[in-house]
Amino acid sequence: MSQTAQRKSSPGPAIDAQLALAFLADASATLATSQDYEQSVSEVVSMAVPSLADWCTVDVVEADGTMRQFSSGHPDSEQEQLLQALRRRYRDTKRGSEGVARVIATGEPELVSEIPPSEASVELEPGERDLYERLGPRSYMIVPLRAEDRVIGAATFLSTLPGRHYTEADLTVVVQLAGRIAIGIENARLHQEVARAFGLLDTVFNTAPVGLAFYDADLVCVRVNAAYAAMSGQTPADFQGKTLSELIDATPVTGVHGEERERTFRRVLETGEAVLNLDITGELGPAKSDKRHWQVSHTPVRGLDDRVIGVSVVTLDTTERENLLAAERDARQRASFLAEAGEILDSSLDYETTLKNVASTVVPRIADWCSVQLLDEDGLIRTVAVAHTDPDREQWAWEVNRRYPAARDAPSGAANVIRTGQHELVNDISDAMLTAAAQDEDHLRLLRELGLVAALSAPLKVRGRTLGVLYLVSAESGRRFEPADVQLAIELGRRAGLAVENSRLFTARSSIAHTLQAELLPAELPEIPGFEIAARYRAAGEMNEVGGDFYDVFERPSGDWVAFVGDVSGKGAEAAAVTALARYTLRAAARQVQEPREILRLLNDAMLEQRGRRQFATVCLASMRSSERGAVVQLALGGHPPPLVLRAGGEVEAHGSFGTLLGLVPDPRLHHDELELGPGDLLLLYTDGVTEAGEQGRRIGQKGLAKALGLLRGKTADHVVRTIETVAGDAQSGAPRDDLALVALRVHPAP
Repeated sequence: MSQTAQRKSSPGPAIDAQLALAFLADASATLATSQDYEQSVSEVVSMAVPSLADWCTVDVVEADGTMRQFSSGHPDSEQEQLLQALRRRYRDTKRGSEGVARVIATGEPELVSEIPPSEASVELEPGERDLYERLGPRSYMIVPLRAEDRVIGAATFLSTLPGRHYTEADLTVVVQLAGRIAIGIENARLHQEVARAFGLLDTVFNTAPVGLAFYDADLVCVRVNAAYAAMSGQTPADFQGKTLSELIDATPVTGVHGEERERTFRRVLETGEAVLNLDITGELGPAKSDKRHWQVSHTPVRGLDDRVIGVSVVTLDTTERENLLAAERDARQRASFLAEAGEILDSSLDYETTLKNVASTVVPRIADWCSVQLLDEDGLIRTVAVAHTDPDREQWAWEVNRRYPAARDAPSGAANVIRTGQHELVNDISDAMLTAAAQDEDHLRLLRELGLVAALSAPLKVRGRTLGVLYLVSAESGRRFEPADVQLAIELGRRAGLAVENSRLFTARSSIAHTLQAELLPAELPEIPGFEIAARYRAAGEMNEVGGDFYDVFERPSGDWVAFVGDVSGKGAEAAAVTALARYTLRAAARQVQEPREILRLLNDAMLEQRGRRQFATVCLASMRSSERGAVVQLALGGHPPPLVLRAGGEVEAHGSFGTLLGLVPDPRLHHDELELGPGDLLLLYTDGVTEAGEQGRRIGQKGLAKALGLLRGKTADHVVRTIETVAGDAQSGAPRDDLALVALRVHPAP
């Protein structure tokens, strides 16, 4: 309520010590017992009136950086509206130099012992004077809510009672109270978050299709899910609170080496390293004749101090798979095949190439022929892979598939597998079957030439949908497919389906990322009278993730033109959010203030308010206006490398003074620089994706960029940015490590 934050003393404390202790006790009890964070804070604020203040608010910084206000409320609704209006006006006027924002930013309290009568800290609007005088503010304090080393908000205490003026003694009391309240608020919020987290954990734990268990550092079973207990024919209650040794002695499973299992647990506890995918075999059932197989992984669980506090166990019942593999002629060969196919499926996001490689792996180890057919968006069944040991036969098969594509309504084959999601097995293919499948006489002749013996079709399934068919054919080898072959094909089809789905989802996500990135960049460059203008942008990262660098060029109402490039820390959605904030804030700020450094200052304020120092940005901003000799350019750099000027005569100069990174400190150091461009001069704005290009120790750097730019004397702006992009790309091997943005503005050369 005061225009300054000066502290003025009054004769004695305004807060009774006993009342303060009572308030602290009540507030602590409320915050400790309530599970509703918002309700508990509201109650604590109300408790402060009238023992500590006549009006009280608590402002809490939320997780997203926004401010949440809790007010005790004033008995007079008009005066409550006035107080809220004055707070908003005060915040907008002071912009963090005083009041709640300053206290939160600095952690220092603010005390005004005596508010001069009829003197408001902000200008009163018509009709507010009488309300303000009726309110009669006398004194106020604003204290930080400090939880350990963080300030999570601020509490405001306002006195309107004649004769009650806060003193330094009162400030000392409420600072202590605020610390206790802050801890209570933090605990209440933490309780709420923990409750949500535990609820999610319970859901995941109880619904997981695999066995899950947690043992503490003493190897006492803390928790198991029903799936884990059921794998040994028990219930979770049979495990709860028992040591590993007790559980091993009491287990109905025989044939499992208990000592070896316990050594595995202790190894994880002592080394802090996981032991994964152990294959365990035992016998279960009344007669101990039910042979079971499990795959068990042991992972260390660490506490907040990084010490190992227990072991988590994930158990998968692999009995069915092991029994099927045991029936194979060579179980090891099949396991090796699945592992090899899995590596192929994981090796690339180009699913068509991946499926061709998988088909080649199947032949001749599992079948004589292998093909993969997918259902496309138009409902057509399209062959994407064909494999045979003879390349000429492969080419012949591609031609047959082209001439006779699979019909979507066929009663058997690929169409039926896609329609039903079930595999098909024919171990003795008759001529009648070929006749029924042929589309004409020529097709029948070609099918007979294949000498087909057996066929196995497995669906490519993912999340209940069938994407296509893995088609295995036996011909010249004369072999028939066994049950183990069927299971192998089904498993391979499942993995292939997942690989196809992941590839499509990743491609869709990348398309979204490209679209989002396009929205964060100008759709097209404007035409600036007297200038050539060109820009280049290249995103780095796998599939060109969104985020990173940005640029823009636009005209201001004053007739000046603004151009800027910038770089945001991070990648992905987080960086995209800051990129959008930076670009549109700069556009808006450029219409409010004239000087480039003031534009950057407004961006800094916006980032602090919305991002809370979690991310930063660098920006190089230039404001240009035409002059008799060419153009006058004003520059400001927010932690960004200075732009380069290529003079018409071929000289290259760097202009601008380094400033502070934006989004980290409330008052960044920013400089104002000015230069003139003559006819034929070119101004190049760039990001560190250019200067940092190249291998370690051989970066291009500003000197290398200046040298390359100097060789482009007399070239157009478009030629310059394209050439610099090529130079940056050629400087390094492999994919680019960082985004790149370039903006070139060239004054039209003299006739």
